[in-house]
Amino acid sequence: MIIIKFGGTSVQNEEAIGRVISIVKSRLREKPLVVVSALAKVTRLLCDLAEEAEGQREENVKNLLKQLRERHFNLAKNLLAARPDLLEECLAKVEERIAALETFVGGICLIGELSPRSEARIISTGELLSSTIISYAFNANDISCHWIDARRMITTDDNYLNARPDMEVTEANIKRIVGLEYRGADLVLTQGFVASTEKGATSVLGFEGSDYSAAIFGMALGAERVEIWTDVDGIRSADPRVVKDTRKIDVISYEEAAEMAAMGARVLHPLTIEPARKKNIPIRVLNSTNPSCEGTLVIRGDQSPDGPKSVAVRDEILFVKIVSPKLDGVTRMFGKVFAALYPRRIPVVLAKATESEVYLVIPEMAGDLLPEALEEIGKWAEVTTYRDKAFISVVGRNIVGFEGLGDKVISVSGKVHLANVSANMMSENFVIDRDRLQVTLESLHDYIFKVNN
Repeated sequence: MIIIKFGGTSVQNEEAIGRVISIVKSRLREKPLVVVSALAKVTRLLCDLAEEAEGQREENVKNLLKQLRERHFNLAKNLLAARPDLLEECLAKVEERIAALETFVGGICLIGELSPRSEARIISTGELLSSTIISYAFNANDISCHWIDARRMITTDDNYLNARPDMEVTEANIKRIVGLEYRGADLVLTQGFVASTEKGATSVLGFEGSDYSAAIFGMALGAERVEIWTDVDGIRSADPRVVKDTRKIDVISYEEAAEMAAMGARVLHPLTIEPARKKNIPIRVLNSTNPSCEGTLVIRGDQSPDGPKSVAVRDEILFVKIVSPKLDGVTRMFGKVFAALYPRRIPVVLAKATESEVYLVIPEMAGDLLPEALEEIGKWAEVTTYRDKAFISVVGRNIVGFEGLGDKVISVSGKVHLANVSANMMSENFVIDRDRLQVTLESLHDYIFKVNN
């Protein structure tokens, strides 16, 4: 069995879904389980819908629901025009889901209050709608497809918007349900991102969580491989939207891919790697608009070459400097700082300490509780927060063996506020002024992948 996951751009319209059907059809002998995301930009629309409902802006809510209904109805009509029997059945199911959503957000409009549980229920609708339509499209093309609700399989905690699965329960559910649903079918299809709590409430695995879902299904079913289909030819040496002439990475280790994700590269969901690594399941990142390209293979570390693989950046960061009047020592400094950050679930990209100082790189969207945490730290130390910095990370196995990175960054950026090599020797990281980010990124990328090759 293999797992095939398609992201939002790979299922965004009739033409894209036609390619999906062709790709899956070529793999039917491998017993695929297909995982799909919401149509491109639909999750963003649903987030807006939740926000407008909480703000009790009824006209805006109606307009967004109209857009949601029209887009999915038109897609279904285009895909199923030759099968009016399936079209009628599909439209009825789509309308049932949208009508239920309409009723639900109407209630939120009345009370003007949006809980994380309610928001998870709203934003999960995109995957349920897209997967319903795509399953009918497969059947209309004479490919017997059984639709499965992922909420029956992936069981999580009650952190509704960033839920963590109970892997033991989830694995048992997946094996049992997929085994049953595959009887009499060419393939089974389900949703990424979507799950449910132990009590049955809808939860989601965090934004971009569909990759994570695919890896969980792969682990539970002992899949031969997991395919992640996107709109680029595999994992690149930098974000192609901001750097010209990026290179495709042919082979990368689980650890390098995880490091890239953690450091800001938009390649795979940061949690995707662990389920696949646990059972040594290869992940292949492919391009649905160019299926002949072999993409990038993510495998065991000993099968991946050393050296830089990619340059990742984060430009929406806070650089925090904490200075204690006492020489508390590294252990105590870290302990006191994280005693304020950890209970509030504030993510930290990078932390470095001396006997009396701690430096932190924190995402700007760290949450409303960050000021409270820094205020607590400020009771015993001087805290300075910089908002005009950026974070660059060069990722690759044994990165310390590649000379000249620090000198290059300093020569172009003008000043490095923090330099650090990760404990696993997988990345070399720099905090620089944000207004020097683009020129530094381009120059560093050229130095690594052109000058030295």
